[in-house]
Amino acid sequence: MTACATPSEHFAEIAKTDGFQETTLTTPQFQHRIYANNYPPNHQGLHVYIDGDGSPYEEQVIDPTARQPLILSLMAQDPTPAILLGRPCYYGFYKSPSCSPVLWTDQRYSQAVVNSMTEALTQWLQSHAINNNVTLIGYSGGGVLAVLMAQQLPAVQTVVTVAANLDVDAWTQYHQHQSLKGSINPRQKPPLAKTINQYHFAGGQDDNVPPETIKAYLDKQPSSQTNLQIFPDFNHVCCWQTTWLSILKLFN
Repeated sequence: MTACATPSEHFAEIAKTDGFQETTLTTPQFQHRIYANNYPPNHQGLHVYIDGDGSPYEEQVIDPTARQPLILSLMAQDPTPAILLGRPCYYGFYKSPSCSPVLWTDQRYSQAVVNSMTEALTQWLQSHAINNNVTLIGYSGGGVLAVLMAQQLPAVQTVVTVAANLDVDAWTQYHQHQSLKGSINPRQKPPLAKTINQYHFAGGQDDNVPPETIKAYLDKQPSSQTNLQIFPDFNHVCCWQTTWLSILKLFN
């Protein structure tokens, strides 16, 4: 990270270097940063990337944006039209009047967050005349939000998660953290519709989100539409970037 740059500024600089176009969408609740690749919308549909929780609990954190943005490395390899949908208060909006640390800690997966992200994505889809073949791709905590958003978006046909803590209660218990009282646990929601294909990827060496902590979520989903692949040598960060092109082919 360049000296004195905030995590949001660092993130934006990498996105610019990757050639992504930056814009902002506003909902009644929050502002959302959007980064889009340069591929025009076409019959391939749209991939919507959602980043993880970043660094919500580091000492004196005022900007929760990821310090090492793996999500940009993944999206930069994607040949399909794609956008990164920003979470509320991330990517430079942490000083907004509607933002406070609770929105990237206890309420990081709250209904308010899910609703605003759904509204922002709906705006994007409508403005680009996209009404089907949308794939939500969530990394880590972004996978939680992808699952929670999917039922509210008719255009979504596929949900993909990477190293995602899909059973929030099991995850907090594993880490002996306090429960995220203001957040929704996907395991406690009804299963996703059978029309939505699910692809979940986990790392066998992931000590942040061990594969066994998502078992209860997976057991509730329609088995014919749910695919789980565990990469034995991967952890939470390594080595998704090196094999992402191969993973894309599994659900494209």
